[in-house]
Amino acid sequence: MSDPVLIIGAGPAGCVAALTLRRRGRDVILLERASEPAYKIGESLLPGTLSLLDRLGLMDRINERGFVSKPSATFVWGMGQAPWTFSFATPRPEPWIYDHAIQVYRQEFDGLLLDAARDAGVDVRMGHAVTTIDYDHSDGVLVRARTVEGDHEVVLPGSYVVDATGQNGLIARELNLRRYDEFYRSLAVWNYYPAIRKFTGDLDGTTFSITFEKGWVWMIPLKDGTYSVGAVVDVDNAGDIHETGRQAFLDQCLRSAPEVASIVDLDDPRAEPRIIREWSYNAEKMSVGRAFLAGDSACFTDPLFSQGVHLATQSGVYAGAAIDFLLDNPDRADDIHAWYDAAYRESYSQYHEFLASFYSYASEVMPASTFWSKRRVQGLGDKRFSDKAWFARMTGQAAAETAGEDELLRDFVNRSGNMISLGQHLRTELTDDFTEEELAAKRVQWIGKLTRSLNRIDRFEWTGGEVSLVPTFKVDPLSFQLVERQLVADDTGRRMVKYPMTDAHRAVLAGLKTERVGYRDLVKRLKQADDGPDLSSQMIIRLIEAGMLKGYDRSDAPVQVQHRLRFDGVGAEYEV
Repeated sequence: MSDPVLIIGAGPAGCVAALTLRRRGRDVILLERASEPAYKIGESLLPGTLSLLDRLGLMDRINERGFVSKPSATFVWGMGQAPWTFSFATPRPEPWIYDHAIQVYRQEFDGLLLDAARDAGVDVRMGHAVTTIDYDHSDGVLVRARTVEGDHEVVLPGSYVVDATGQNGLIARELNLRRYDEFYRSLAVWNYYPAIRKFTGDLDGTTFSITFEKGWVWMIPLKDGTYSVGAVVDVDNAGDIHETGRQAFLDQCLRSAPEVASIVDLDDPRAEPRIIREWSYNAEKMSVGRAFLAGDSACFTDPLFSQGVHLATQSGVYAGAAIDFLLDNPDRADDIHAWYDAAYRESYSQYHEFLASFYSYASEVMPASTFWSKRRVQGLGDKRFSDKAWFARMTGQAAAETAGEDELLRDFVNRSGNMISLGQHLRTELTDDFTEEELAAKRVQWIGKLTRSLNRIDRFEWTGGEVSLVPTFKVDPLSFQLVERQLVADDTGRRMVKYPMTDAHRAVLAGLKTERVGYRDLVKRLKQADDGPDLSSQMIIRLIEAGMLKGYDRSDAPVQVQHRLRFDGVGAEYEV
């Protein structure tokens, strides 16, 4: 019988990793420095997090707490621009697909996760401050900790370790793995204010993000009638904050965005203001030896789209499933480390790309702002993105195609512009008249345009030489078991990472080099190659977005299909 898996940190990443391992029947010891769940920021969640917690059996606990239901995120994005809403409305092909998220007090939410871990049989040890992690042996790990009460040393052997220590990042700091992001060099100041306005309808429970000259403001409604309200500004404002004081600086920022004072009473802050800075980073390695970095210990981008808790829970599932696999297949360590790093980094990279596009768009509608001008992608030679996979793909596209740099960057910014236009309301003020129906009509028009473009394709070109399959892993969405699958790839190293494929899919795509196959015919052939859910249209779109397929009409003119900004945690397509 193997030693237990050791998890350090009892936040969302650590608790979900523990719950995943318990679902797989593994013994777990969870160590946490605090004696009880502590205050944290990060109160706004995504639907994908609820999906994970539902399948781990936690929804009854969550529903009992009465957290605010979050149907969307609403943006006042650019001075004088009409607000727009990123709605979570989606088809629900499975019962665990959610069309809403929740707004939580993290101390309460984290406590709920911790209680669930205890009830699942996790050996939870609060008040244990880990001092060293010995994780680079072939036969196990050794963790040393000191008890907060009594200052006693505790030495624990384990099979593997999950570092879920958040921004402290024990392993990342020890090995100097952390790389700070030069693009998102921001700080946040926040407090809590009572609501003076109650929204009804589709804005009830939404998160508001509002731009102003120095940055942007978040507004998160909580269940006691208060809002978490914070200002995100450039780190260069640190001196001003020190001189004027946190609350005075925050007040100046919030009054610079007129919509804020229409929703909360700015004259009645309910707590001491807090500050956090330099939160954007990623680790050079996401796993090493017998250790896996999960949650904020590995990476964080920016709070704009509320992705922090989802990345934490998703990586917790990844780490738990990876360790479960390794306990039975220790000789596959290299394969598992490669998969974990690639899968985790892909999710992180999607958020990074998404946010860079939205920040660049805001810089165009607020050109006089220093904050926003700094957050514009400055060409394909922008050194701030030298280690980002999405940026490398874009520069590779420039090298492979005739499209110029300006055209590629315009398309990149337009991706967020197109998404904004789909969610943009008809009025410039925030009103209760905003409805999902108002937005649905635009989406139907957009889907119709996309469908017409695809149906025009009379011939596909496979752009990368031989069609091949490369091994990967996927987490089964119900059992949480890590299973072996294959991804389609080409000679240039490109892969379509979203959907696993089979040799039957590969044969269909290889046939494009010798046959003239249009869109409808390709959909039919891919559907026949798989007896599972029909994902053929989604596969084709993803292959086009990856640059592996190009479409041409009857006259052999290229058919342009607008690339979409995507990330895990929303819609009907969850990574886990």
